[in-house]
Amino acid sequence: MRNFNDSLIKKMERLAEITISSLQLGKMARTKRCLALAEELLLKGNNEMKNAITNVYLFSVSHYMEINKLETSRLLPITLHKEYVKQINASGV
Repeated sequence: MRNFNDSLIKKMERLAEITISSLQLGKMARTKRCLALAEELLLKGNNEMKNAITNVYLFSVSHYMEINKLETSRLLPITLHKEYVKQINASGV
């Protein structure tokens, strides 16, 4: 199995940090821009990018949203939300 590109993982971790920070500060316009960027990368990126978005970015951001009881269906763009639902169903929760 091919390993993820470390630089790509760090970038997705940073994007997740920025998104979470924006949520914490109530900066919804910035949060939506971050989520829209992640959505675009998920739709247009190669398989490595898509895996990094779902396994690193989406996992971190959705975890924060769940802990803070934020409505993921309202905040996440359509494709990110579908991936989130896949993660939930795959985990057996």
